[in-house]
Amino acid sequence: MKEVETFGVASFQHAGSVSEVVCHPNGIHALSSSRDQCVRLWEIKSGKLVHRYTVPGCGDMWGIRFLKNGKEFLAASSSNDVFRFELATGKVLQKYAHSGTAYRLAVLPDEKSFIGTDGKNTAVLWETATGKKLRTFSGHTKDVYTAIIVNGGKTLITGSEDKSIKQWNIATGECLKTLTDKPAFEDVFTLATSPDKKRFAMVCDGGYTGVFDSATLEEIWKTKLGEEGEVVAWSPDGSLIASTSEDGNLYLFHPETGEISKKIKTVKKPHTPITFTNDSKFIISGGDSVLHVHSVETGDRLEPEMGFSDDGIYEHLAVGLAGSRVYVSKGSSWQVLDREDPERNRKFTENQKVTSIALSGGSDFIAIGFERGQIKVFDTSRFELLSSMSDKGSVDGLAFLPDGKRLVAGGGNNRVTLWAIEGGKRLRDFEGHTDDVVALALSKDGELLMTLSKDRSIRSWSVMAGDEQAGFKLANNRPGGIAYFDDGRSLVISTKTKNVLARILPEIRVEEVINKEVVLELIKQLADDRFLKRQEASEKLAGFGKAVIPIAEAIETEDPEVEYRLVGVRDTIRGSFTRDAFKKVATLDDSLGVLATDPRGEFWVGKLGDKGASRLLVGVVDRESEGIKILQTIDNEHGCLQLSFSRDGSHLGTVNADGTFSLFKVFRE
Repeated sequence: MKEVETFGVASFQHAGSVSEVVCHPNGIHALSSSRDQCVRLWEIKSGKLVHRYTVPGCGDMWGIRFLKNGKEFLAASSSNDVFRFELATGKVLQKYAHSGTAYRLAVLPDEKSFIGTDGKNTAVLWETATGKKLRTFSGHTKDVYTAIIVNGGKTLITGSEDKSIKQWNIATGECLKTLTDKPAFEDVFTLATSPDKKRFAMVCDGGYTGVFDSATLEEIWKTKLGEEGEVVAWSPDGSLIASTSEDGNLYLFHPETGEISKKIKTVKKPHTPITFTNDSKFIISGGDSVLHVHSVETGDRLEPEMGFSDDGIYEHLAVGLAGSRVYVSKGSSWQVLDREDPERNRKFTENQKVTSIALSGGSDFIAIGFERGQIKVFDTSRFELLSSMSDKGSVDGLAFLPDGKRLVAGGGNNRVTLWAIEGGKRLRDFEGHTDDVVALALSKDGELLMTLSKDRSIRSWSVMAGDEQAGFKLANNRPGGIAYFDDGRSLVISTKTKNVLARILPEIRVEEVINKEVVLELIKQLADDRFLKRQEASEKLAGFGKAVIPIAEAIETEDPEVEYRLVGVRDTIRGSFTRDAFKKVATLDDSLGVLATDPRGEFWVGKLGDKGASRLLVGVVDRESEGIKILQTIDNEHGCLQLSFSRDGSHLGTVNADGTFSLFKVFRE
């Protein structure tokens, strides 16, 4: 698969709250870390994404610092690790393991070593090249949030959740001085040095920004903010100090007096990270998941060349035949995007949140599910409302039957329902789950329905009869997604962990014409004294497929061996679950989430990883090993949340964590 288009891309879009931002030495780019498990490199003028950096399982990214004139950088993470990346390639050059969440970083002047702070109340001195731990600074009683290096690399200053600032001798690890000011300080969030390192600024939970002497820790001034302080930065030319606050303002202070020289109102609050550009003319701050650039002189927010994204993120989508159209929802609205004729684009606003979208096999009809149980069906030519039906609970899954006249829906009411589109008539309920249904899938012929629930069960149902064909319950994890093959006989299950479960059965090659006399003769052979003859008869009967089931079920026999074999034939054809039906077939490098089956039944696609760091994993079932084989891992830099195939299998659409959605083309050999 190959990405062909991504929609909704704007400037500086992360998929989670921004943690820290620093400018590259070249003055053209900025690096930002985020709680979306990624670090991103941006072009400041345009807001264009240049590169995304992540590591499987890294968790939230926190502090970042450049090395080697911007050729490398360090990134601290909630996985307790600090990573050293190569900027150009994204390659991880070294890992430094803390014992708790790694928060912030400070690099010594020669860059041969650096300091990392963590959630285990310590700061650690690391040798940059080797990853060797050189020294641990212990003395704080709570998380150490921030650190700076002063005095030519001889002195370390740290700030902590324990409401104190400490000064350390880097060579010996000795704590030289402790500064507290309760209750004014509260949690000490950020420290920032002046260009000459002789002073440093502090911002704290108590709502103050202050400046101190680096050598004596003597307070020079302290100014009250509107609310809790967030991050503080000193301009490269030394003329200003900037601070963020939960009151939704960026504060600019005179560094000598603490006088507030300007207060800039932000678009969203809070703006947590903040930095000056290298020329000190602009401020870059992180407003939730988006970076914003403000002029220091005027306070105006600059509109990047790419512009800012609209409020809200895309949540659900469906892809039309050949990828000609994409249907997406955002909150209580849904849109039709025609890739061949944009003039046919449409937008519809509803009175409740959209929770699911599905297209019929020929893309002639679209069904929209809502949070309060309503379903609306429209034709896709004039978008006239054809039918409306209502149930209890959120509609989180929708699927049309092949005839396009019926619809299966499930979600928050612990059951799945079969609806007739004409008249919105309820035809059948599939009851048995004891918690919300999180996913459903239909076999290609529409005869078998698979459902997954928060009650940890996986169930298969006869669509026509409404009865449960088979059920299986996971011991611990809940199923997250399902990929199905062979009309539901072979299944791949994700559990939002690194482990992949599967039940892979041999493919049945169905005879086009069934000779009833041959079938009856094979049933007689099930009583043969020779085991191999009985086994041969069982395999041949299963090879006839579903058509043999009514013939076998009509047979009356008192031979327990024949009865046992007939049950086995039926279960083989239907793919009934047993206690050990699913086994672990793979352990991946990250958690596997939602899954989708290629409509042609050739492969499956899953969401690997979480948040902005998630990727697409393409795999097939391997019947020979009764397992799976991974064909491709795709990184689209936007982080997949949900995915959906076009009904002809030519395209895959993804809703992304950064608010965009993407379209991929499927190439078949």
